[in-house]
Amino acid sequence: MRMSTLGSHYSLLNQMLRQQSDMAKAQMQISTQRRVLTPADDPIAAGRILSLENQISAYAQYERNTNAVQTRLSIEEQALADAGTVLRRVRDLTLQANSGALDDVSRGAIATEIDERIRELQAIGNRRDAAGEFLFAGHSTGTQPFVRTAAGIAYAGDQGVREVQVSPTQAVGTGHNGFDVFMDIAAGNGTFTVATGALNVGGGWIAPLSVVAPAAWTGGSYTLRFIDAGSYEILDASSAQVATGNHASGDAIDFNGVRFSINGAPAAGDTFTIADAGRQDLFTSLDALAATLRLPAGTEQQRAHFNTGITTSLGAIDAGLDHLLNIRAQVGARLNVIDNVTAARDGLELELQSAVSTLRDIDPVEAISRLVMQQSALTAAQKSFAQFSQLSLFDYL
Repeated sequence: MRMSTLGSHYSLLNQMLRQQSDMAKAQMQISTQRRVLTPADDPIAAGRILSLENQISAYAQYERNTNAVQTRLSIEEQALADAGTVLRRVRDLTLQANSGALDDVSRGAIATEIDERIRELQAIGNRRDAAGEFLFAGHSTGTQPFVRTAAGIAYAGDQGVREVQVSPTQAVGTGHNGFDVFMDIAAGNGTFTVATGALNVGGGWIAPLSVVAPAAWTGGSYTLRFIDAGSYEILDASSAQVATGNHASGDAIDFNGVRFSINGAPAAGDTFTIADAGRQDLFTSLDALAATLRLPAGTEQQRAHFNTGITTSLGAIDAGLDHLLNIRAQVGARLNVIDNVTAARDGLELELQSAVSTLRDIDPVEAISRLVMQQSALTAAQKSFAQFSQLSLFDYL
């Protein structure tokens, strides 16, 4: 078969160009440390690499979500700690005010400090997170949650809780709404309450409450009425007598699994209401405490109302402290979940990156060896082309 000189030139030239292209590709692979530069290099591996990179990108978003949630929960945890500090200070002031050595003016001064502590607690409830959103407003993060009205401090947020995805299968709440933290707290001891009758004229006042047989408390509303200073009866909601007993100051009164005592000297006809524990917010409890501290305590009847108010307030403060501690425990549990999720996600992300590296990255030894071979082949092709280009009759004329 005859081959023209021009055709031979083109054939050798195309070979050199292919070899130069292969060598340039090998150099690019070595410089980037990547075997798959375009989908054409390995279509199957390229598809798998794209899928893995999408997963890695999703994990990067989960990491950003986790960091944001962790920051917000840490800020909330500090706010709850500060709120607990405020309540402990109020408790100390309440115990100080309960001293019989203080006069009305001294108790009024303590009430003034408690007013300031209430404003401090309100400011804690209105704190913002790192993004400038209100911590305790629920979904209404742009609305100030706690505002002072004529009736007291009201909650203006909602009862929602935002959740953020921190892994493909898990979401974590970013905090708590202000209603759950500051407004929805059990009154009394969490099971029942005892209240002093407004028309009482004696000196009886309520001592701390306790539950001795939880299963025996069936709930409802009852009235304890003193028949005389040494005996009482308990009436149900229909005024039917359900229990009677004798009484001396400080004696325990057991009824339907609950226990309380009446100190002092109640008068005949004085009443005390026993009922299921409702819910009360911290601000109302502290406002009631400040009002109690401003009451006169000159007469036996006034001291009875004062002592009952102090006992009720101490119970509300203790319930508030326990409630805040439970909320802080929930925050701590969520932070632990984030730590565990972060550790698991980091491990999975490392495995994904390793899989991408296996599919995409080069073997440096193999790539350099191939480049050397391609350089040798190109040099040989260039020499062959130089020699072949001189095989012409014109060179000998």
